[in-house]
Amino acid sequence: MENSEERKGKFSASRISELLAGGTGKTRDNYIYDLANEVLGLRKELDTPAMKHGTANQLNAFEFVIKPLFVGARWLDTYIPINELCGASPDIMIDDTIPADVKCPFYIDTYIEQINKVPTKYYQQVQMQMMATGGEVGILCFYLTKPMEWGEETVVEFPFPLEDRYRIFEFKKDEELQESILKAVELAEPKKQLLITMLNNATPMDEIEFFYYQMKGNKLRKLKEASNMYNVTTIYRVNDQFYYEIK
Repeated sequence: MENSEERKGKFSASRISELLAGGTGKTRDNYIYDLANEVLGLRKELDTPAMKHGTANQLNAFEFVIKPLFVGARWLDTYIPINELCGASPDIMIDDTIPADVKCPFYIDTYIEQINKVPTKYYQQVQMQMMATGGEVGILCFYLTKPMEWGEETVVEFPFPLEDRYRIFEFKKDEELQESILKAVELAEPKKQLLITMLNNATPMDEIEFFYYQMKGNKLRKLKEASNMYNVTTIYRVNDQFYYEIK
């Protein structure tokens, strides 16, 4: 993804559902915590088989599905700021304002479930991409392709015709939801800034201290597990992990 430095620590379309009412308070706080870590250069990207599958096949969906259907479509995957706090990175741009995002489900049953009922988080993601591009509509493409198994040199595709292996959804601009997104970001930003300050001020502790401090009966838990991270007074940093003490 291009301009990764520009998007570091910014609220993004890919996880915006975690900030909205659909997520629990803990889900929202964990997202804010991850962004604070990202600002400090500590957050590591997940790399699961399903994520690898999606990354590997998005371009195939673009070449085999999107380009033939939408004249002038171009691959983008570039961060576009909405304001100084948030932005989005559409996979594809159509006619300079229409964002398109590709989802490559790992399993057949997941594909069928999602084309029958588009997950709310994907709808919210496309809406935020529309905010970034200024579009009145946004496109979501589901693309099913067989995952590569360990040791395979070539993949034999599912025996389904291409027209059955993709679905295209078009969403119109949802002004109410877009306003809710901006409001959620505005409310979350002070919490993120507070966490950044807290993490920066954490007391360093090496692994030997970490071990023996707890052997003496002190109880440390990961900060992310605290019921209210923002009320923790003392934070310890061990390598790239943060802990608080249970009294």
